[in-house]
Amino acid sequence: MSRTHLLAISGLSAALLLTGCGGGTTDQVLDSVTPPALTDGPSGRLFGYFLQSDEATDPVGNIGGMYLRLPSGEGHFDGRMSFQFNSDCQRTNALQISGTKVFSNLNAGTITGSIDDATLSEPNNSFVGTFSGSYKRDNDNYTGKYNRTGFSSDDTKTPAVCPGLSYRVASKGLWAVYKQDTVLPVGFNVTQTADLINWTFVANASKAVIMIISPSQVDTANNAIIRQMVVPAVPMTVNVVNANVARGQADLVVVELFDSNNTLVGFKTITATF
Repeated sequence: MSRTHLLAISGLSAALLLTGCGGGTTDQVLDSVTPPALTDGPSGRLFGYFLQSDEATDPVGNIGGMYLRLPSGEGHFDGRMSFQFNSDCQRTNALQISGTKVFSNLNAGTITGSIDDATLSEPNNSFVGTFSGSYKRDNDNYTGKYNRTGFSSDDTKTPAVCPGLSYRVASKGLWAVYKQDTVLPVGFNVTQTADLINWTFVANASKAVIMIISPSQVDTANNAIIRQMVVPAVPMTVNVVNANVARGQADLVVVELFDSNNTLVGFKTITATF
């Protein structure tokens, strides 16, 4: 064993001894000597958003919701990201995410699926990409990037089944997810009134991304996104029930608010039965 390794072990042993004498908690000691990349990040259900690239050559497109299911240690992770925006004529467009969690890093990730129906002018509706990220201790969340394989610029979609709807699918983007019990900012609240989902006012909020999610489908690695909506942040209420939302079952409702620069300013998840 090298002298460096001996010194590191000696220092850790001394720190742990100090813990027993009122010098701090074991977690604090371990955090001080263990790099973030060598500690396991949070696990379970995490919810958040993806933001299409804002580079000058690939301008801001739509923002959408996503979720991940992460193991407590190393192992396979999975999730979905949805390109369903403001129209019920779209399906959930939930692309499948998968990869390997190693400590607090999400590696070897892929995104696969298809977005809306192909048309004669847009024959390629498939999406294949890479996905990676890591846990950020300061914000207690995971963040990362994705890249669409085979595309270096935007791909404009105008689904034949959605007259008047046109949107961009960027070649790359950013993403972030938060633990299910996260509430941002402090005091932000989301409630249910019959078929309505309501949220409290947050300064500078301009849009809301709302996901209706089946928790059992998250846990079984199936597509859990029942519906996604992107709506104005005001009037702070929206009817979320359509033909895809089943009555009498407990669903998760994720509400995320964003300002005009697509910066997250509000976040909360509740359980609702419609």
